[in-house]
Amino acid sequence: MNNIINMIMQARQNPMAIISQRFNIPQNIQKPQDIVQHLLDSGQISQDQLNNAMRMKNSPQLKQFMK
Repeated sequence: MNNIINMIMQARQNPMAIISQRFNIPQNIQKPQDIVQHLLDSGQISQDQLNNAMRMKNSPQLKQFMK
């Protein structure tokens, strides 16, 4: 139970810490572009996955939904 509470407290203080741990992102990488590059370089995501995510991000339907 304490582990869950610790994770919640850590996520509130530093949300990127949870993502960094999950995807083994070094602490010195902070910029989103650098994080994406690290994930590509380490094979954790593919270029196709990145392209699909960028298409979804730029989708007018998604932008309308997020309003």
